[in-house]
Amino acid sequence: MEATVQSPILVTGASGYIASHLIKILLERGYRVRGTVRSLSNQRKNEFIYNLVPEKNDHLELVEANLTNKEHWLRAVEGCDYIFHIASPIPPSVPKDENELIIPAVEGTLNVLEAAFSKDSKKVVVTSSGTAIMFGGADRPIKTEDDWSDESKCPPYPKSKVRAEKAAWKFYEDHKDKVEVTVVNPGLVMGPVFTRHGNSSESLFSDILTGALPGVLEEAKWGPVDVRDVAEAHYRAMFYEGTNGKRYICVPGEVTTTLEMMKELKTELAEDGSRINDKVATPEEIMASSSDAGKRMVLMSKNRGSISKMSNERSLQELKMTYIPIKQTALDMARSLIKLGV
Repeated sequence: MEATVQSPILVTGASGYIASHLIKILLERGYRVRGTVRSLSNQRKNEFIYNLVPEKNDHLELVEANLTNKEHWLRAVEGCDYIFHIASPIPPSVPKDENELIIPAVEGTLNVLEAAFSKDSKKVVVTSSGTAIMFGGADRPIKTEDDWSDESKCPPYPKSKVRAEKAAWKFYEDHKDKVEVTVVNPGLVMGPVFTRHGNSSESLFSDILTGALPGVLEEAKWGPVDVRDVAEAHYRAMFYEGTNGKRYICVPGEVTTTLEMMKELKTELAEDGSRINDKVATPEEIMASSSDAGKRMVLMSKNRGSISKMSNERSLQELKMTYIPIKQTALDMARSLIKLGV
C-alpha cells in the first residue's frame, strides 16, 4: 500500500515491540514517521530504529516525550494528522504498587488524545490489550469486543489497560465530532524481535530458551498473536473505512498451551543449544523461581478464569486480516532471540 498522507505520522513509544514493527511498515510504504522515545541521549537503545529501513531514514525523525508531560505531547503531535498511540508502561516484574502502571498509562493516553484534539489531528489509533477483555466479566467461552475485564480480577498490567482504554473511550464520546478514535486489542504479542525490549513474551521466551523457567503450567492456555500481524492491524485500523469508534480484537483464533509450545520449540531448536525445559511445574514451583515472566504467567492464569478464546471475527471481516500460524510465530521469535545472543 502506497502512502497517501503527506504529513508525518506519529508513533508513540517508537523503540517498543509493536511500534518498531509498525514503523517498519510505514517507512516501507512511503510514509514519513515521527517516533517518540523517552530520551534521545540513549543512542544505543534507539539505534536499531534507524536500521529498520535504512534507505528511508530521511523519512524518520525521533523526538522526546514522557507519557505524563502534556507539553511534550503538544510538541510531538504538531503537524501530525494521524497518530498511533502505542506507548504504555510494561513492568519487568510485578510492581509493588499498581499505580506505577495505571497512572502513566491513563495520563499518557489522555495527554496524547488531548494534544491530538488541540492540534486538529484527524485520527488516533490506541493500542489496548486483550487483557482489557479477558479477565472475568461475562461468563461465556468466546469473548468479543463488547466484553470488558472485571478490574477486581485483574493484575496490575491488565488493570492499567482497562482504565487507559476506558479513558480513551470517554474522551472520544466527548469529542467525536472533532477527532476519530479506533482501538486495537491484541492477544499475547509474540514474533521476531529487532532488539531486546524486555516485554512479557520476550522475557518468557528468553527464560524458556535458557532453562530459567522451571517448567510450565499444564493447563495454561494462550491465544498469542504475531507482532507483524498486530502492526498490520494497526495500519488497517487507521486507514480502512468504517473503523472509527470501534475496538478490534487482534488474535489468530488458535489457542495453544505453553506446554505444547515448549515441546514444539524443543524439537525444532534441538541443534541450537537451547536448554528448553518442557516438564510440567506447579504454580508454587514457578513462583519460587527467578523467572519474573513465569510468575506473571501464573498470575495471569490464576485470574483469567476458564475463558481461553477471543473472537477475531471483526478483524477478519472489517480489517481483512489473515493471521500467521502460532507455530511459525513461536519459531520466528525464538530464532530471532537466538540471533541476538540469548
